[in-house]
Amino acid sequence: MKVKIFYLLFFIFQSLNAQQKFALSTQEKDYITKFIYPLKTFNSEEIENDDLKILEKLVGKSKIIGLGEATHGSSEVYQMKYRISKYLIKNENFNLFSLEANMPESFVMNKYIIDKVADPKTILKHMYFWLWQTEETLNFVNWLKEYNDQNIPKIKFDGFDMQYTHGAIRQIKEVFQENNISTDEINELNKILKEENKGTRKYSKKGQEKIQIVLEKLKHKEISFKNEDEKKRYLQNVRIIEQKIQTGSSTERDKFMAENIKWLMKNNQDSKIIVSAHNYHVSKLDKSKMGYWLHKDYLDDYKNIGFAFYEGVYSASIDQKIGTYNSQTAYPGTLEYYLNSLNIPIFILDLKAIKNDNNNLGKWILKEIPFRKTGSGTDKNEFKKTKVADSFDYLIFINKSFNSKLLNHYSK
Repeated sequence: MKVKIFYLLFFIFQSLNAQQKFALSTQEKDYITKFIYPLKTFNSEEIENDDLKILEKLVGKSKIIGLGEATHGSSEVYQMKYRISKYLIKNENFNLFSLEANMPESFVMNKYIIDKVADPKTILKHMYFWLWQTEETLNFVNWLKEYNDQNIPKIKFDGFDMQYTHGAIRQIKEVFQENNISTDEINELNKILKEENKGTRKYSKKGQEKIQIVLEKLKHKEISFKNEDEKKRYLQNVRIIEQKIQTGSSTERDKFMAENIKWLMKNNQDSKIIVSAHNYHVSKLDKSKMGYWLHKDYLDDYKNIGFAFYEGVYSASIDQKIGTYNSQTAYPGTLEYYLNSLNIPIFILDLKAIKNDNNNLGKWILKEIPFRKTGSGTDKNEFKKTKVADSFDYLIFINKSFNSKLLNHYSK
């Protein structure tokens, strides 16, 4: 009996001790709070933006800002990203917004926000994924159009992904038709692309060689372009197809996305670009991430902001069912659990300053720590050990997030 009581008391003591390890001390809380900038709202329609003035200091003279997202379907996260984007456009001269979406199809959005033609819902629908077919994104592109109606220079919209060839084929075909060039070659290319894909992500070496022969011909076609920008876009569409047939892994995809952002920087005068993608694409952590390559090439000209939330629901595609799902509440030991214990609903955390300060009270946040990693779907455990402070310059925390609002036209 005494032995049983001993083991029971030992178990209780161990449990209490474990719980204590999952709580920040008062000193640790006070220390971390010194690097926090509270935000009053995530609402992208907010007019008073004094709380965002800190971005002028954090962003500095950087020309590329990567805005992450904890999931692909969290309304408050997207609203906060769009609120920040509006501020950077109005106050910091950012002039291009680029989304983790197929490049050719995304570029079409300029017909709406600059040329005042086309239907934004239809354009979003042709960007394939449900992720951007939301009220949050539609409201933002409508704001971009209104801004462009009243301001010069105009803000441009683009993508940097290459998961599909359809848009590139269509736009190349349009150029041929405008120049009265037979489209037989393009139709044949499209046929080869479909035949060689065979439902897999990677094209065979033989298939790549067949396609590359046609692409080389397209690069050297005699075409009368209206201007140099049209020629550059034509060649970039050819490059998108090249990238697609060479992409067989997420690492290759991320490297090509970084390449496409560099193309945007090079081919847009006085470019300052807002890059919107998942946390793990904008991350600087390793060579498998787009953000790594941007940081490698642009150094301090590239800064990024990760996003985190404690609990809520989100839009997701799980087992091929698109709907609203409960997110996993951050459990003891996760970064989000610690941040929620500070009792500040929304804030920016300056990870860069904590790293530079190198104080023992902040060393826990510099280590590998469970951090939410959820895309358009999820595993049962949404948290993966991550070196968050090595991944992001800054982190925006939101205590509770709800699902993004899918547009009515989207068919589930």
